[in-house]
Amino acid sequence: MRNLVIMAVAAGLVLPTAASAQQRSPAEQAAWNARLESREAYAAQQRRDDRRDDRREAREDRREEWRDDRRDARQDRRDDRREWRRDQREDRRDWREDRRDDRRDYRQARRDYRDWRAYRQAERNAFRRGSYYAPRGLAYRPVRVGGRLNSNLFWGSRYWVDPYDYYLPQPRYGYQRYIRYGNDVLLIDTRNGRVLVVYDRFFW
Repeated sequence: MRNLVIMAVAAGLVLPTAASAQQRSPAEQAAWNARLESREAYAAQQRRDDRRDDRREAREDRREEWRDDRRDARQDRRDDRREWRRDQREDRRDWREDRRDDRRDYRQARRDYRDWRAYRQAERNAFRRGSYYAPRGLAYRPVRVGGRLNSNLFWGSRYWVDPYDYYLPQPRYGYQRYIRYGNDVLLIDTRNGRVLVVYDRFFW
């Protein structure tokens, strides 16, 4: 019984609406349809606007991320350059300290050993350099001060002698160099091979 009452009430609500729809004139119906279409068009436009806004926001987010990445990359490069410069400064500082230590040790050693003869007398093993091999096609021939070596192969880097290692006097000019020649040590002018000083039987 209750269900029948509910159905009757619903029918009473629906029938007037349907009747009112049937009572609209064609012009009213057209206006009604136009309003519906306008509402649907407005809703469609809103959806398009929303999608456009979403795309714009997504593009802006990507650009912002890209800018952040570039900013981070620039900062990383700046940090790397800063660290590299700091490392370079520290390396130069270490190198200068090592040079100071070497000079101090050398001065101390010079006080201990007056010259290469005193050093050789105290440290004989330091003067054992092994066999001498002349450059290919050339041979050792004794020379005296004022003589010349006939090939610059004789003063290649394999024959250099560091004066610091043996307490020899420092060359006065940059073009002068100590070389091993047989078991002798020569101070030569590398521009022309002229012999300036001869230390006979320097090595054992």
